[in-house]
Amino acid sequence: MKVPPADRAVAPGPLGLVQVFVNSVNIEFGPDEFATAEGLAGWLARNGLGSLPVGELDRHDAVVLREAVRALLRENNGNAPDLEARGTIAHIARNCPLVVGFGAGRLGLQPALTDFRGALAIILASVAGAVADGSWQRLKACHEPRCEWIFYDRSRNRGSRWCSMAVCGTRAKMRVYRQAKRAQ
Repeated sequence: MKVPPADRAVAPGPLGLVQVFVNSVNIEFGPDEFATAEGLAGWLARNGLGSLPVGELDRHDAVVLREAVRALLRENNGNAPDLEARGTIAHIARNCPLVVGFGAGRLGLQPALTDFRGALAIILASVAGAVADGSWQRLKACHEPRCEWIFYDRSRNRGSRWCSMAVCGTRAKMRVYRQAKRAQ
């Protein structure tokens, strides 16, 4: 897994996979690991989801799912609910069935398929598990629009807004300062 900026630790458990999935593109600087079907296949293999054949339609679905999950993670950082993103996730989930099963000695959701759809189902199961255990609200998209890097908020009050106070937090505060100066 790629290490997030600002020395933030990767989210715990299966939520870390969701974090790495959405952070497969650095919005501000690139690159996009899903820019090609081969890149997506490499990402799946590196992140323990198997060596799967991936086509262009699969790549498109992965990008659409990634951006819909990012929209939900913006909600976790104060943005308004994104109904289109929720509909997109529901649409993709219809083709990624999950079943209840025992994995690693515990009951949980598992993919019903072993192909690319099964890999997406694992990501969706990780989201569902995080919602169920309450950790979902701690995974957030950076509040800086140029960044939107996904980070896990470990603060006691769940009040972190930026992936890095030193970079994105400073940018935001300087922007507010400059706007106030212009208004004077």
